[in-house]
Amino acid sequence: MTATYCGEITMVDTWIGYFLRQVENMGLMENTAIIFTTDHGFYFGEHGGMIGKSVLATDPNLSEKEAGDWGSSAGVWSRSPLYQELLANPLLIYVPGTPPATYSGLSSAVDLMPTVLDIMGVDIPSVVEGKSLLPAVKDQALPGREYVIGALPFVNAGETVRSVDDVERRSEWASGATITTDEWALIYDVEPGFSELYNIKTDPRQEKNMINERPEIAGEIHSLFTAFMKDTKIAEYLVKPRSTLRL
Repeated sequence: MTATYCGEITMVDTWIGYFLRQVENMGLMENTAIIFTTDHGFYFGEHGGMIGKSVLATDPNLSEKEAGDWGSSAGVWSRSPLYQELLANPLLIYVPGTPPATYSGLSSAVDLMPTVLDIMGVDIPSVVEGKSLLPAVKDQALPGREYVIGALPFVNAGETVRSVDDVERRSEWASGATITTDEWALIYDVEPGFSELYNIKTDPRQEKNMINERPEIAGEIHSLFTAFMKDTKIAEYLVKPRSTLRL
């Protein structure tokens, strides 16, 4: 599995190299911006042996024959916590005239669209929730976001969802979210006892859950989450079960 994934990375690296060389050969590097990123990472057995990006369980309502006939489409989505292996994704931005640098501030996928508009000199509509990263590309001392949210589309337990592979499946669990700050990551779960808190500065592999040791930190970060849901006008039936941190 690891070798196959490494092969895929090598393939992407090779073809991106061909693309960049072609842009150079056409003399377009001085008037072309290039953004490279991805939508999510991948688990290779970390955190209890999880593989892939979401946990698929057997649907107990199906007979053995039905499950066999329908294959993987017969499953249901189980608890799928979002650790940093899935959320901390590569982001490279090339803008002509800016020297190479590294930016340590937090950013989110919603920032990409306004970044493109800003690079092109197009006004960013007021309804856009992201913010342009172009200022940070030019000045790495600028602060990043206070926090970022990582989540699949919110669903409550028992509802169906098509978000992962466009197959409609029931979700056994209410979907959670991960709220990440510069120092901490709160993996929020609706069910009592399943939320987790990690110091990603001192514990980047997220091996020591500190939610019982630092419940006050978890509470502060959860308050950011509830404010985010209200600010982005998430439906009340989805906000209500996520409005309490149940340790």
